[in-house]
Amino acid sequence: MTNKEWMVRCIDARDWMGMERVLRSLSNMEFRRMERVMREEVLVTLANDVFWETLLHIIIFKRAAFLSGIVAVEHLAKDGTLDWTCEHVERLYEHLKEADEGAIVKLCNMMLPKLKTTGQVEGMFAAFHVENEVTRLSMLLKVDSPLSYYLIFKTLKLVEDKVIARKCCMAMVKRHHDMAFNAVSLIKAYFGLDDLPARFSLNVEPYELSHIDRDFDNFLHVLNGKRPKI
Repeated sequence: MTNKEWMVRCIDARDWMGMERVLRSLSNMEFRRMERVMREEVLVTLANDVFWETLLHIIIFKRAAFLSGIVAVEHLAKDGTLDWTCEHVERLYEHLKEADEGAIVKLCNMMLPKLKTTGQVEGMFAAFHVENEVTRLSMLLKVDSPLSYYLIFKTLKLVEDKVIARKCCMAMVKRHHDMAFNAVSLIKAYFGLDDLPARFSLNVEPYELSHIDRDFDNFLHVLNGKRPKI
């Protein structure tokens, strides 16, 4: 039986002590291979509750090696079965808070690009207690996607600070591509930022500003140069 098969058997039986024995028996080379196998071949096959329980136990065993396993959450996000209310999510948060609070931010930063909906991102922030809007913005700015731009916009509405809005815009301008420039155009128009050192081709009509915060779909339409759905 291969090491992967042993690990899968332990996970199926919820035999976490047995799983630790397998991991401890591996050579350095085998352990490095197991990090990849868990991330790319095992975790991506697990249903929500088993996924979080397994991730919890391998992170408890060796956080530095298995924290990146969180990227396998993408399969749950894609098929819509991601559930933040699972008790093992809260246990994982509590473990990281006690063992290495900085790892919570690392975990969320790795997860964020894998999430597909506003609900999933907001659920992650709630589950891992990322309550500070500036911290949320710093995470969202690491992701270059329409969903991230929409959530940056929504978060800036909560902050209501033109200085912070301008800093976010300047960070996005440095990406030098149309989608980022369009996102900056929307934020610039909405918050009345007149001092940005760049020119933008997207022209936003005043009436459109009342629609872009209705939902992601309307924001995306205007971001792509289309009229909002009224």
